Amino acid sequence: MSKLVGEELPDELYRRLAGDHLEAHADKVIPICTVDAQGWPHPALLSYFEVVAKDRRNIRLATYTDSTTTNNMRRNGKLTIVILDERVAFYIKGSAEELQPRMQSAPHNAKLNLRVEQVLTDHADEQFEPGAYLSGGVTYYNPNRAREQQQAEALLRELRE
Repeated sequence: MSKLVGEELPDELYRRLAGDHLEAHADKVIPICTVDAQGWPHPALLSYFEVVAKDRRNIRLATYTDSTTTNNMRRNGKLTIVILDERVAFYIKGSAEELQPRMQSAPHNAKLNLRVEQVLTDHADEQFEPGAYLSGGVTYYNPNRAREQQQAEALLRELRE
């Protein structure tokens, strides 16, 4: 059952997305969801190397410049970010705006800003599912992780600008 937390990132979520401790989340995936031109939810996956909280009300993202996801945000400006991990479930909803069509550190990516409008948390209803909780998040394996992490540092610096 989801519950409204507020209109800005709470401490726990801000620290997670600030990009200061990437190693703790380097293998985790951040699902995002836009709405396509036909009104369907359009999911996509990002890594913690492509998302950074500039402050508690703004999250910067790097998405492929020519992707459906980016084009959906350009068209209607809506985005939901989903943060899942052990005992953690947050939905961040807001308005997305393109800041640059191509980033200097990664020309295949557009730079976008999400203005946070709602943060919700989710958990099992104790009445119906006593003791139930998320046991982990979505993870991925990248054999080129060391190289990706070096590139990510430059990308995250540019996102913070």
